[in-house]
Parts: sequence; C-alpha cells; structure tokens
Amino acid sequence: MMRTLLRLATALGAPGLLRFFHRNSLTILLYHGVAPRERRGIYNYRGKFIAPEAFREQMRYVAKHYSVLELDDAMKRLRSGTLPAYSIAITFDDGYRNFYEHAYPILRELHIPATMFLATDFVLRKKPLWVDRLEYALGKGSGSTEEKIARDTRTRQELKELPDAEREAQLASLERQASVSFTDFEGERVVYAPLSPEEIREMRSHGISFGAHTKSHPILSRIERSRLDEEIAGSRDELQRLCGTSSVFAYPNGQREDWNDDVEAAIRKAGFSAALTTIEGCNTTKTPLQRLRRIAMDGTGLDPSFAAIAAGMRGYLRTLRSYV
Repeated sequence: MMRTLLRLATALGAPGLLRFFHRNSLTILLYHGVAPRERRGIYNYRGKFIAPEAFREQMRYVAKHYSVLELDDAMKRLRSGTLPAYSIAITFDDGYRNFYEHAYPILRELHIPATMFLATDFVLRKKPLWVDRLEYALGKGSGSTEEKIARDTRTRQELKELPDAEREAQLASLERQASVSFTDFEGERVVYAPLSPEEIREMRSHGISFGAHTKSHPILSRIERSRLDEEIAGSRDELQRLCGTSSVFAYPNGQREDWNDDVEAAIRKAGFSAALTTIEGCNTTKTPLQRLRRIAMDGTGLDPSFAAIAAGMRGYLRTLRSYV
C-alpha cells in the first residue's frame, strides 16, 4: 500500500511540490550500504544495501535537484541560517566495506560529499554487528525463506528491546541452535565485512568524512550510564586517531526510545555539536540539534518513487495513516 501511494504521489508531481515546501530546510538522507543483488538465503532481504545502479541514479537525481552539502558545513549553515535553497546531505551508517567498493566510486565520479558514521568495534576490531549475526544465524536455520524472514523481523525487534547482556545471550543461543559461529568475514560472510583502516584513510583524503556511531553499536538508552562515555567519547577518540571525526554524532537505531537525557548529556560532554536520529523528516533552525531527522533510503531502488521518499512524502503518509 505504501509503495502504491508513493508511486501515485510521484505521478501527480508531489516530489517537486514537497521539495519547494522544504526548500529552506536541510534534508539528510541515510543509507547503510550499496551492494549488488544476491540471492543468498535471507541476506539483505530488508534492502539495507541498495543496488549500485539504483544508487547511481539516485545520486544523479540528488545532484540535479538539490544543493548537496558536506554534513559539517550543512550544520554550520543550519545554525547560522545561511542554508542554500534545497540543501541536502548524504550519510551512511555503520561502516560496511561495500561503501568503498560500490558507493565511493559513484560519489567521487559525481563529486558528491558524504559522511560515514562508524561503529569502531566493527571497523577496528572486526566484531560483526549483532543484526548481521542474527540474519546469518536465522538464515541458516530450518524453515522456508518466508518463515525465516518473518522470524528475523520478529526477533530483531524483540532483541532491540533487551539490555545488551540479555540480547547477547539470546543471540548466542540462536547461533548454537543453527550451528553457526559468526566470528570472521570469510567465505559467504564477506558480504557483511567492514571497511579497513586503509580504505577509510584513502577515502578521507578524497572528500569522504567520518563520524562516531559508538564503539559496539548498542542502543544507548538500554546500557548502563557508566558505559556512555566509553561508547560515545571512546568512539570519538578512536576516530580522531584514525582519520579525524565529524562534529556530529549518529545514534544507533535512532528512534525516540533509543536515547534519553543522559545520552544527550554524554554527547554534549564529548564535544559533539549535533546528533542524528533515524526519525523521518527535514530539519529547520527550530529542530533540536541533538534530535536531527534523517530520511532512511533502505529498500529504495530505481523506482521513481525514490524522489517522493527523498522529499519527505513517506513521513507524511505514515502520519496520515496513524490517524486513519
């Protein structure tokens, strides 16, 4: 239904109208990765990694219809009220190697800046993200593809609501049941691999910025207060030594229940001037700087409705649906 409504809105010219409506706002797009389509169990069934050909067309569209800004520059302009019309910034979360392999060449070719937010345990210590461990384990379990997808969708949400230690215990149990051990990125697990320090430094010298996304990618509202500085300032310090870091922080998961006042205080203490959520919408001078909105592009492709999603239409439709 959502896809149908987006296509209808696109056919009726909604993207252009919404772009004009938001012309004095800052749009921030959120991606997680870019990778070729592969039929491999339930790998990437949610479309977290979009296809290279789709990403190229999306970036061409963005370059044509928006003023593309580097994120830290966009933040300065937002605070000072000097944003150019139709401002947009491109961001990626987590630090997957497929960014280097597929997104970076396109961004460089089109002269588009982007900021990648890194979970430093993932990229520096090669610790798999828990959502990938879950997808891999359930993909190896019994049942049809549809049953595995349904179980992953349900279990992922359940595990998000648990404290770190409980989530790890349940995840380890699921891995034992599936007789899998996701401890490296060899073989078929290479599709989940992180960037290397060498790749990060190379891209930093060619216009890609990097920012902190914690060390172990926990949901920050569900960890002990004593760990906040380690996760937030600790990831900042590691990035400073590696490649320098943006003045902006990105919350893992990033919905409203995923951070609290203590988390915001730790972010300010660590010296970050702003923080990014995954709450959908555009940003104005009235948007709290530690609650900046982004528009997630997971699951998008070559469909023209991409333009409506980037313009913010999906957020309006979800709001409307909540009242129906």
